[in-house]
Amino acid sequence: MKFAALLLMLANPLLAQSNASKLLEAGLLHAVEGFKPIPEADKKVVLNQTATLLSKHITFRPDGTASSTYNNGSPWPVEWRKLVVHRISRQLVTEADRLNGVTRRYLASLRCDAHRQWKPKTTAWTGWQPSGFLFFPSAIIIEEKNGNWSARGNAELPKFSPGPGPSIQDKPTAPVSPGLPPGMTRIPSSPAR
Repeated sequence: MKFAALLLMLANPLLAQSNASKLLEAGLLHAVEGFKPIPEADKKVVLNQTATLLSKHITFRPDGTASSTYNNGSPWPVEWRKLVVHRISRQLVTEADRLNGVTRRYLASLRCDAHRQWKPKTTAWTGWQPSGFLFFPSAIIIEEKNGNWSARGNAELPKFSPGPGPSIQDKPTAPVSPGLPPGMTRIPSSPAR
């Protein structure tokens, strides 16, 4: 009997080590899941959800810049050059997430070439900085929950409102013909035969 108890005591740490290895291996499998290619349909959804969310807070301009006003007590204009989605990565969906209806989650990482801020005290723009604006999210989380997709940023994102300038979402205006009401144009005449 004493030998069986001794054998059980010696085997117990080995069992614990084996279980810990299995637990760590399961975590590794989840990490590897994040490196799998993202289906094109999901990529489209992620980009559309990100664009829809950001368009509520930023003006994307035709020249490749973007503008917004950060309001944390007083308006603080900000501009970006080439604000883009840099990377989309699959995120872990836990058992608790699944129980709450979450089936898929992605992270859309944002990047810009540069940003600048308006400084009211000097009434001038700062120089272009080679990074993003501190309070603006560096990524957007996109989730499918109960069959519906949604996107969210950090807690500061609601403090941003679209900035000045023409938007790429503005509808193009019709050409203006002198002497005609707005929206009407002259039809070019056909050459004489």
